[in-house]
Amino acid sequence: MPNKKGGKKFKKGKKQSFRAKTMIYKDPKEDQEYGKVIRAMGGGRFDIQCFDGKNRMGIIAGNMRKKVWVNKDDIILFSKWEFTTEDDKCSIIHKYDIDESRRLQRDGELPDFIKLDEDNDFGEDIDNMITFDYGVPDENEGENEEDNEGENEDNEDNEIDLDDI
Repeated sequence: MPNKKGGKKFKKGKKQSFRAKTMIYKDPKEDQEYGKVIRAMGGGRFDIQCFDGKNRMGIIAGNMRKKVWVNKDDIILFSKWEFTTEDDKCSIIHKYDIDESRRLQRDGELPDFIKLDEDNDFGEDIDNMITFDYGVPDENEGENEEDNEGENEDNEDNEIDLDDI
């Protein structure tokens, strides 16, 4: 039986709304903290460096599963588990993108020792970068040669003038 509605649902596309996202801050009453993902352990579990000084195992919340992808070095918001006696497990309830994490740092929510852009070392040491010469003369070299030729002609003219005197 043919499809009379014009294709599959994924072809129709998702309707996008361009409104600003509201920032989600931690709620101390709910026992929430910020953290940074150190590594993924599989099965929706992550090793988290918490900004309160501990390392915890975080389990991604059910409403985020297969919808939000958490990676290494992401800044997250987690909720501590109240029902356990140990303080080493938590639930990941929100992932901040890079713009939101910069905004958190600017607002003073994150500690000062957190570096968001520590992996990017490309722009620091430009003087020691390797350059390649492909046998093509630079534009500046061509101008210098033309200037030198013009000076040589002037010198030759000057020499001829001196010899004639």
